[in-house]
Amino acid sequence: MRAQVLLLLLLFALPLAGLAQTYHSSNSFFFLPQVSIERYQGQPYRYQVSVRYVPADTTAHVSLMALQVGKSDYDFKQRDTLAEAVRPNEWQTYTLTGQLGPSTKKIWFYSAIGGNGTFFFDNLTLQVQDANQAWQPVPIKYGDFEHSPTPLAGYETIEKALPTGLVAALAPGQGPDHSQALRLTFSGGILVKNTPPYGHNPAAGHYCQLPGVRLYYETYGRGEPLLLLHGNGESIRSFRKQIEAFWAHFRVIAVDTRAQGQSLDSLTTPLSYELFAADMKALLDSLHIPKAHVVGWSDGGNTGLLMAQHYSTYVQKLVTMGANLFPTTEAVEAKMLRQSEQARQTLLKQGKTASARLLTLVLTEPHLQYADLQTIRVPTLVLAGEKDIIKRAHTQAIAAHIPRAQVVILPGTTHYAPQENPALFNKTVLRFLLEK
Repeated sequence: MRAQVLLLLLLFALPLAGLAQTYHSSNSFFFLPQVSIERYQGQPYRYQVSVRYVPADTTAHVSLMALQVGKSDYDFKQRDTLAEAVRPNEWQTYTLTGQLGPSTKKIWFYSAIGGNGTFFFDNLTLQVQDANQAWQPVPIKYGDFEHSPTPLAGYETIEKALPTGLVAALAPGQGPDHSQALRLTFSGGILVKNTPPYGHNPAAGHYCQLPGVRLYYETYGRGEPLLLLHGNGESIRSFRKQIEAFWAHFRVIAVDTRAQGQSLDSLTTPLSYELFAADMKALLDSLHIPKAHVVGWSDGGNTGLLMAQHYSTYVQKLVTMGANLFPTTEAVEAKMLRQSEQARQTLLKQGKTASARLLTLVLTEPHLQYADLQTIRVPTLVLAGEKDIIKRAHTQAIAAHIPRAQVVILPGTTHYAPQENPALFNKTVLRFLLEK
């Protein structure tokens, strides 16, 4: 079995025990027997393993899982997980049951551990029901660890070498029936904060119903409201490297703009930044928020400018990153405009009118003039990357026409500065928003 396959499986196998935790451990490891069961396709199976673990911290845990595989190691058929939590400190035998698929060739039985502690395993057994509904044993090599030449002989692991901090040993007399067991001792793990699934976080997600539109947004933190507006074709997740830094100081409201992310738009009328700005006003009204800081990036920056122009009482401070006033080569690099038009034509030929609608917006909007910016009276920070697709002269002209606006060109970055150098972007934005 190739190592990259095991790595992929590790990524979706290990988090099962810790999704509700604020922190997880940097320690993680799994081992598994691989069993050929082609002759039992379509039959029920039951897999048993005895486990005892003594946790040394609050993140120590054990997860048990079975993965059915077809013709190749990438041909995943079905995943079965243990319905109950593995309990600490005493030997228990756990049973994992399932139905073998009609095209399953083999099955992998994962025992995954995480956190600091001592973990014991013994008596790995598999039974499959035959046509007469009798349970037939299917051998697992070294399943009882009694005659194992080495601790993990016959088992697959993610790497040939054990991870730092893990010691594997055979433990005579320490099994549930005083037999020999496998002992895994993990130490040196540190706590790592779990990152919320930004853009798909049920704990923070809400909807705001507007005519023909259902806006999705997530809220984090407390304090003065801070509205985050993403770019074209993006979503809340675009700000995954900003949200936590910002919610330490503000009540963050991150929004999926209509027809993007999880925001549903049943209309087919052309999109515009004026429409987006009106949506944001309606969202703030629904939340009874009379005024908010606004941080907009790309399309979101354009929307922020229009909010400050048309709904100035709603905007406390404005940060606009990579915004433009009009979709011409005076403002935007010609290559980007050409590529957008080519992509739009391709989408139209494929009948993907919803996606083409977003590119039409980029190519036809906004329709602002420098003189329009003179009406903006809210404190404004204008940002762009040193290598932005928005031309530097245009960014500087935007700032020059907004009364008392500040301008910062972020060195070494492109239009994607918030993701390329989040530390610099976050520091620059917070300095501006927090100054009195």
